[in-house]
Amino acid sequence: MQSSIESSPVRNWIAVVAIARNGVIGNQGTLPWRLSSDLKRFKKMTMGHCLLLGRKTYESIGRPLPGRQTIVLSTSGFQTNFPSVPCASNPDEVSALVEAGRRVMVVGGAQIYQATLSHCSEIWLTQVLADVIGDVCFPRIDWTSWELTSSEALPRSEVDQWPTKFQIWRRH
Repeated sequence: MQSSIESSPVRNWIAVVAIARNGVIGNQGTLPWRLSSDLKRFKKMTMGHCLLLGRKTYESIGRPLPGRQTIVLSTSGFQTNFPSVPCASNPDEVSALVEAGRRVMVVGGAQIYQATLSHCSEIWLTQVLADVIGDVCFPRIDWTSWELTSSEALPRSEVDQWPTKFQIWRRH
C-alpha cells in the first residue's frame, strides 16, 4: 500500500466486495458471475445504510438502490440525474454527506476500494471460489492487518453459479 493511503484515518466504514480466486471483481462493467444468494445478502446487509461507489459502478447500476442513500465518489465532478445522489470528489468529503444513522458501505469499483480501504474498519467479503474472466481486480491488500472474525460457506446451487465463502474481516 502507498504511504498516503496508510496515513488516512480509519473511519469505521465497511468495504463490501465479492472477489474471485484470481482477484477479479468485474468484467466489462458488470459482475462476472450469477450469485443470487450473494445479491440477496448484499441487499439485506446494506439496507438503510449509505452506499459509496464510483462513477463507473454507479453507471452500471443506473440508479440509486431503494432504501439506501447513495453517494458517488468521482474526481471528475460527476453529476447524476437524481438530485438525491450527491457526488464527493475525495473520501474526506463523504462524511459530511452521509445522512444521520447510516453507515458507509464502500461497494466499488477497484479505484474506489483503493482510495477508501484505509478508512474501512471491516471488509465484508464474498470469496467466489472460481477463477473468472474479468477486466477489473480488487487492489492488493496486506491481509496481515486484518483478522478473520467469521466465515460461512455456501455451495453452488441453481441460483448460484459458483460456491462462495462469506467472510467478515476486521482491521487490527
